[in-house]
Amino acid sequence: MELVSLIIMVLGLVALVAIYVISRVSRRNLPQKRDETVPVLRNADGEEVSSVLDDVPAKDGKRPSPNAREMSDVMMSNVAGKTGGTSTSGASGQPKNAVVLPPQLVLFIAAEAGDGFAGDEVLKALDNAGLAFGEMGIFHRVILTEQGETNLFGVANGVKPWTLVPEELVEQSTPGLSMILNLPSPINDNDAIHDFLRTAERLTADLSGVLKNHEQQPVTPEVRADLLALAA
Repeated sequence: MELVSLIIMVLGLVALVAIYVISRVSRRNLPQKRDETVPVLRNADGEEVSSVLDDVPAKDGKRPSPNAREMSDVMMSNVAGKTGGTSTSGASGQPKNAVVLPPQLVLFIAAEAGDGFAGDEVLKALDNAGLAFGEMGIFHRVILTEQGETNLFGVANGVKPWTLVPEELVEQSTPGLSMILNLPSPINDNDAIHDFLRTAERLTADLSGVLKNHEQQPVTPEVRADLLALAA
């Protein structure tokens, strides 16, 4: 009897070890957690902007800063630069009226309806605008430079975690989209800003949304002129 009990105990231990090994192998074969790191959206004061709408907080509960400056204020501070607006040229030899580009332009496309944009409609609009899904789980304007293909600007979700993964988005909706253009760009900045704005306007029209600036205020003709003035 003791021999039978010993054999049963040994078989039990072998079975437990086998189950443990199989579970470890199975976990190793599961898909790894997707990298959802995307560019941080910031307003003109450098504070993080984490929602496309004032009344739709991001998943972390944050709301956009109400103290961000107007686009015109950003432009004027950049124009003055270190010259203080008094010299005819700066250290770089630029005339005093030359516009120094901000490090980043941000636009929002917000849904008017409470239900937001349907995911399948967003994917269709992104495709119609010639944007491609890629790095960081967002969409990009991909261009060809002398160094090869590169991303000119990105289009992300309007709320955290910012990603627009097609397989997930088709089953969901979003309150809006965020567009980010880092400056200086890999091409002529004039061309980059014009493409950035035209793409934003096309997406807004296709989705019947509202185009907003970095303060989440509607882009009026004056704001649009200010954006184009940056590219002059």
